[in-house]
Formats: sequence, structure tokens, C-alpha cells
Amino acid sequence: MGSGAEKVKNLLQTARMQIQQGERKEALETYRKALKLDPENHQIMDRINIVEREIAAMEKFNKSRFSRAHTAGRNISSSGFVDDCIKRSDEAFDSDDAVRALQELERANRHDPDNDLVKKKIGYVKRSIKVGGLADLVQSSLKTGDIKFSLENIRSIFNIWPGAPLLDELLKMVEDYKGAADDVIETVALTVDKVEEEKKKVAAVPPTKVTPYRKKKEEKKPEKKREEKKKTVAATGGKTGGDGQKKMFAIIGAVVVIIVIGFAIMKLFFAKESEPDVIEVVLAQPFTETIVVLGADNISMILDGVPVEEGLAGVFILSDTLFTERTVMVSSPGFETLTWNIGFDEGQIRTDTLVLDSIGTSIIQVTFGYEMSAGEEDPGLEAVTFMIDGEVIEGNTDSIPTGEHIFQAMLDGYRTMPESVLVVNPLDFSQIMNILASEQSQITLQLGADTPGNASFFVDGERVATGRRMTQVLPFGSYYLQVQMEGRQDFGITITLGEDGYSRTISLEEIAETGQLMVGPEPWSDVYVDGQHVGTTPFGGAELEPGTYTVRLSNPDFRDDTHTVEIRAGEITAIQYNAVAVESPDVIPVDTATVVEPVDELPISSPFPIQQTAPAVPSLASARGDLHDYVLLSVVVGADGTVQSVTIISDPLGLGCGQAAMDAVRNWVFSPAMQGDQPVEVTTTVSVRFDIE
Repeated sequence: MGSGAEKVKNLLQTARMQIQQGERKEALETYRKALKLDPENHQIMDRINIVEREIAAMEKFNKSRFSRAHTAGRNISSSGFVDDCIKRSDEAFDSDDAVRALQELERANRHDPDNDLVKKKIGYVKRSIKVGGLADLVQSSLKTGDIKFSLENIRSIFNIWPGAPLLDELLKMVEDYKGAADDVIETVALTVDKVEEEKKKVAAVPPTKVTPYRKKKEEKKPEKKREEKKKTVAATGGKTGGDGQKKMFAIIGAVVVIIVIGFAIMKLFFAKESEPDVIEVVLAQPFTETIVVLGADNISMILDGVPVEEGLAGVFILSDTLFTERTVMVSSPGFETLTWNIGFDEGQIRTDTLVLDSIGTSIIQVTFGYEMSAGEEDPGLEAVTFMIDGEVIEGNTDSIPTGEHIFQAMLDGYRTMPESVLVVNPLDFSQIMNILASEQSQITLQLGADTPGNASFFVDGERVATGRRMTQVLPFGSYYLQVQMEGRQDFGITITLGEDGYSRTISLEEIAETGQLMVGPEPWSDVYVDGQHVGTTPFGGAELEPGTYTVRLSNPDFRDDTHTVEIRAGEITAIQYNAVAVESPDVIPVDTATVVEPVDELPISSPFPIQQTAPAVPSLASARGDLHDYVLLSVVVGADGTVQSVTIISDPLGLGCGQAAMDAVRNWVFSPAMQGDQPVEVTTTVSVRFDIE
């Protein structure tokens, strides 16, 4: 290694240490010195960009720190915090950002739950968001020609807010739509007109004070009783006639008893045998909640810990007959996780539109605690110093933006481990830090943002935690760590725990539910699976459910070749064409005309790459590490074998991997698709593998 390269390496190590100590500005200068020595080093450029963004974000955070943060015991409402939230909410709502407006109001409500103004504003904004989401569905349904679904959403808007300003506009859009159901539209229109008429009538009548009928009746009733009582007293010479009333009640009671006994005897001797009761079972009507998530990719939604399947891009439909309070969590790599509790009613139909905030948008409060090892004396909170991103904080509470942070507790005479924590939930939280004994260390495992849901964490076969993060303090030694989640592949590793501890972010890959059938490219053939045409070789293979299939390979120059294959989930099954030439007749009649098949009716072979460029690893993905998956692309290959256009079909990794894959594939060269002996332009599918340690 040359002296220049050695200097660059030393500068990069120095910069990393400065970052760990929280000295970002000094680290930025160190990176710039390294870039001067190695101007073409893209990794250094990426690190400079990241640190510059971090510094800008921290400066912005420090400016707003004292206006938005709060400490325990502070009177939030009197300090103006709630007023500030209301003001920001009004500004966001005026700029058509209803989701941000609602978030500000909910933040105010958490600090002042009894504020009636905040509650009213929350109700109004929620209603506006629901109506706006339904209106978006109406317009999108009209574009796809689903007039019935559009009308259902218009009715939902009408039920939520009969006076919604956009109701008339939406109804007119439906009326103008070609092929709309006239009878249904007319019904909705008449209903809206009727409500408008009722509003006008109510507005035209001046308000009057009306005394309830029940109240009038109760006011007169005592007077009537007093007059009757006076008459009775006067007629009896001042006595109420109590003895006569007692005799009368005794006679009436005896008569009632005799009648009841008589009916009982008749029923006992003359009653017919009763027919068994028919129990009618009424099935509960499920609720339906449609949630539309805007502005994010690779979205995951979880209902009470169970993943919800995504329908259209960003659209999730919840439907169930369990009407208790449910917990919904929405997440996406690079965005804050949105979690809320929601109640559902039987037969309820509702739509919500959500916009996820980028990580770093929200400011939250973290409160630190500590835990001593067994048998160690408790020094008291004042003796422990807490650090965030290498900076000492005052006390044990501070405000931070969402994102990845390094937490650490310091205590004289004891060892502690820095913990990397990815904060994606914009809610205040507490963090317990471990104070280690001399022969102890710490294991920390957490799930990556690209793995939704909760996992089970095991140490030497014993489950020690369930959730998204596990921290264990253990004596030095060797341990076997496992992470398990339903529907995803297990993670397992044996480690030797020493003074430096062990910390890792885990991404669990989904368990493959299909297998892949690959067919040799030579000679080309049409591939039929159980009689269905699935492609023409060479091609990228066919995804099949596990099971046994009959595969037929067909080429006009050879005999058909038939195989029986067993497809297993997550495995690749490969077969080769056993080419046997078709026997030609010995004598060809002279007068037989040669029939030429039209070119446009010939099968088209798939293109295959002959020159490939590996994708560059994005800096965000490199910083995250431990990423292993495919990016799936749709590629238009021209007749000359060059790439005409590339679009992303699936990008489960995120962090810039999709863009890096597109940039690489644009430089690929293919053997073009052939129709007969003519090269043609086709669209094919390409997968690019990323293995980032």
C-alpha cells in the first residue's frame, strides 16, 4: 500500500472515531482532507454528503429544541406549548396538509387531554381527512370505470358529512361519467337536495326557547296532587282515611292471588306440549377499513401483530368481526412508523388516508434509566452520566429527532456499552441502560426497518425477549443467538462475548413459497407446464407453487421432450432439452409448394444478457449493512440488444438499491429477442442481487 493510500486510510479511521465521539464538524474536515488525497473516491464523497446532512439537521433541531421540547413536571398548557401546536395545526390545515395538522393536535391532546378546543379541532380534521380520502377513492374509481364503488364512497361521504363542500362536485363527476347507473345517481342527488332544503328551512326559522314537554308535565303534577290531597283531607275532617285504604288493598291482593293460582292449575292440566324454541343465529357484519398510504414505497401494515396484505400500491383493506380496540402499525424504510389504536363497529365502512413522515421529522423526548448488575450497590441517579451521540446531556432527559442514535451511560469504576438505537416511532419513550460488572458484557440485537412485525429472540435455545429489540447482560463466554419470526427465515449465529460486547441489526428474509423452474437455453424451445405456455427459452425461468408438474419442451426442428418435475419451495429445478431431430421424408414431391409461415405468427425467443455491469452499493445501504435480496426490474430490450428503458417492479431493500440496480442494468448488453430470423424489441424481467455485509 502506497503512502497516499495509507494516509487516506488513517484519515478515514480518524473521521469514524470523531463521528463516534459526536464531533461531526471535525469529522467533516477530516473527510475533506481525505478527498483531496483521493478525489475519485465515491465512498468518501457519500460520507461527506451524509455528515453534511446530519450537521444541517442537528443545527435545525437545536434551533427548535427549546420551543418544541418539554421536561417532566412542566405545565404544558400554561407554557404555551398547546397554543403553539394549535397554531402549527391551523397553518398545516390551511396549506392542505391535514395529516400534519392532525399530528400537531394529537401532540397537544397528549399534553392537555381536557382541552375542549383541541378535541373539537381533532374531530373536524379527522372528518376532513376521511372525506378527502373517500373523495380520492371516488376519483380513482371513476378512472378505472368502477362506478359502483364510486357511488358507495359518495354515500359514505354523505353519511359522514352531509354538508361537505365537495359532495356536489363529486356527484356531478359521477353524473357526467358515461355509463353511470342513472337510477342510483338520481337517488343520491335527490337525497342531497333534500338535505340542502332541510338546512335552508332550519336556517330560516329564528331560534326560540322551547321548554320540553316532560318538564312542563312534571311542573304541573305536584300542584294537582296538592289539590287532591286538600279535598281528601277536607272530606274526612282532616284524616287521610288510612284504615279504609288498607282494607281495600287487602281485598285486591287476595283476588290477585286466587287468579294466579287458577291460571297455574289450568296450565298444569290443560296445557299442550310446548314446541322447542327456534334459535336464530345472526352472523355479525364485518367492518371494512380502507387505508391509503401516500408518499412511501415498500409499505408494511400490521394489525394486532399480524401483517396485512397490500392490495393496490399503498392500499390496505382491514376487515374482521372482532370489534374491540385494535392496534394498527404502518411502517416503511426511511420513514417514521405510525402506530395508533382504533375501534371498529359492526358493519362499519370507513376510509383513511395517511402520509408517513420521513425519519428525522418529529422531535421526541427520551428519558434514561439504568440497571446495576446483581449484587452491585446502587450509586443513585445523580452519579450516572448519560450521553446521546457522544454528547453528555443534562440530567436523564433530552429531546431528539427520530433516527439512529448512540446511547451510553457512564459511571466511574464500571464498564458500559454504547447502544445503537433506531428510533422510528414518533412517541416519547424510556431507555434503560445497563451498568456492567467487571466480567460482564452486553448483547444487543434489533430488527431492521425492512423487517416488519415482532420476532422472538433466543440465547442458547432459551427465549429471552419478544419484540423488535433484545438486550442481554451476560458473563464473558460463547453463546448461540437466534431470531425467529413466522413467515421469515430464522437467523442463528454463535458468538464469543468479550469486553467489546456484540451488537447487530438483523434483517429476516421472507420464506419462499414458490420454487423456480429453469430450462437450458439450447436449443430454444417453447415451454409448456401442465399444458400452459409459460415462456420461450432462453428465459429467466418460471415461478411455480410446490408440487409435481409435467413440462413439455417444443421446437419444430426436434421432437417434443416431456419431463416430470418436482418443484420445492425456495429451490431451483433445472432441466435440459433432450434434442432428437425430426426425421425428414425420403422423397419430397416436386409439385409440393413451400409454405412460409408469416413472421408475425412465429414465436418470440426471450433476450438474455451477454454483458453485465455490477451495481454500485449505495452509501445508505452500505452504512446499514447485512442486506441480502433481489431488486426486480422490467427492461425494454431493443432489436439491437441495447436497453431502451428500465423500471422497478419490486425493491424490498430500499436505501437506494433500486436506483443503483436501474443504473447498472442500463449499461447491460443483451442478445436480442428473435422472431424467426428477425431481431425484435421486447420487454423482459431482470433480477439484480445485492449482498451487502
